[in-house]
Amino acid sequence: MHDLRKVRFAAIDGIERADLPLANEIWLDDLYKAPWAPREAMKLGCHLVRYMLKPDPAMLSFSQFETVCQLTPEEARKTMQLMKVFGVVDSYMCERADIRVSLTLSLLQRLRVLETKHRFLTALGSAIDIPWSPPAGFPLVEEAA
Repeated sequence: MHDLRKVRFAAIDGIERADLPLANEIWLDDLYKAPWAPREAMKLGCHLVRYMLKPDPAMLSFSQFETVCQLTPEEARKTMQLMKVFGVVDSYMCERADIRVSLTLSLLQRLRVLETKHRFLTALGSAIDIPWSPPAGFPLVEEAA
């Protein structure tokens, strides 16, 4: 398998790939609660998480940012730069149709993922599937054609 994801976490050390949907929720929740975060950052963050859950290269175009998030290309770039300044985005690259974003999943966020997973396993029992696990066959990593 070849990793073709254009939006990803910079580091997921300590958590499993199956826990990424939960990590997305925690990352997005922290973004929503951030006192510095403007509406544009929340809209763009939600769009990036949506892409991570169901990768579709068409979602990462400036025309999609305009249609879905109502952000012009310049506003999207400024928002990603602001998110980078506040440590929510590790790095990003915008070149014509190629947009790549590396999100920061902090150590405390990874700890929250593990704590939440443990609480679910304790409450539901280890025999039950964890609710945020992707369905069987859900591609967390795109395969090269």
